[in-house]
Amino acid sequence: MMIWLFRFALFMILFGLSPLTYGGDSLNPILDKVTSGMALVGLVSLVICYFDMPRFYKVMSWPIFIGALLLFLESKYEYGEYVYSYFVIKRFTYCALTITAYYAAVRAGHIRFEYIGYLVLILFFVNQILLGQIYAYSFSSESRTTTAPESLYLVVPFLYFLVQYYKEHKLIHLFASLAVFLFIVILLHRSVISTAVFSAGLVTGLMMISRSSVNGFPIARTFMLFIMLIGLSTPLVGMLPEHKFDDFMESISGILDPKEDNTGSWRLEQSQHYMALVPERPILGWRYEGYDRGEVMRHEDFPDKGTIIHSQYVDQLYNYGAVGLAINLLLILGTLYVLYSGKRSYSIEQLVLFGFLAGGLVYGISYQLPVYYWGLLGLGMFYGRQRPTPQFTMPEEHEEEHLLEPIHQ
Repeated sequence: MMIWLFRFALFMILFGLSPLTYGGDSLNPILDKVTSGMALVGLVSLVICYFDMPRFYKVMSWPIFIGALLLFLESKYEYGEYVYSYFVIKRFTYCALTITAYYAAVRAGHIRFEYIGYLVLILFFVNQILLGQIYAYSFSSESRTTTAPESLYLVVPFLYFLVQYYKEHKLIHLFASLAVFLFIVILLHRSVISTAVFSAGLVTGLMMISRSSVNGFPIARTFMLFIMLIGLSTPLVGMLPEHKFDDFMESISGILDPKEDNTGSWRLEQSQHYMALVPERPILGWRYEGYDRGEVMRHEDFPDKGTIIHSQYVDQLYNYGAVGLAINLLLILGTLYVLYSGKRSYSIEQLVLFGFLAGGLVYGISYQLPVYYWGLLGLGMFYGRQRPTPQFTMPEEHEEEHLLEPIHQ
């Protein structure tokens, strides 16, 4: 019974905090309540799970807990109530869900990691195909049917199939990986495309320098297949209407050259505005005063108070200063170190999570890290502390005979 409770908790951290599970509705009131509640769960878990944490998490739990406590006390001192703005408090404590996810994963029994990737694809199929969201899409930024945090999920199955191909050399895995990547490109979130490419490069590099594949790394074969696929796909691209193709390519080009007519330009303007305020309060940020100022980029859907800063780095520096950003980065880099260090070979889970979590550092330049990212970070620590299962080979005939001989005392 307890195992299933921890599995449910892990599911809620990984999927219950994203619009993907709620039909793609980012304004769903249940999603807002669950996210707010899980932030409190993360904070409480710092105390309840403390003695069962790895040493690194024990150290990191102190600044997170003390920081949250100081936010409560500041609220009481400045505004006469302990929770003047839960918005400010919960966004500081989201990272505590890393520790909650690790604790749940340890106690959830055997976890089939591939189910995470399959569930992502199933949820996308339900939302985009069965609910008909994709039919309103016209290959332009204005008609996108997913948010960037939702699309970031797809990097997990993309990397999973890619690693499977590197390890087993089966073409079905390569085609599955390419199909997911094509879907990422079609959804037209430039930051997610950049993250997927960066993550794939990291995973490929790790496979090449480690002994993670028993049959070696298929460099020549993979290169030739890519050349063939590019050649075969060229006529299909030419079948698209010219105006749709032009709009699509113009949106893609915004990755390196943000223009006035795409979202990269105003995100840059927003980041520059808030970064100019960081030097006034570089250590602890603006916190509640920043919340009261509201968002500089006025929009009818934005609330009067609170900021909607896109960049994870700018958001942390502006709202919580260098201390808040340092806590985030230490959690991420510490987990990546555990995943990477001291291993001659890597399991599929370790490779996929290393690529995804490191890719989050790229994604965070343009967007705030989604809450479920912290859950996957905790899962990364869980798998990083494991050793890959040894690869066994069948014994030769004379070895088999030797193994069957009785042992004489």
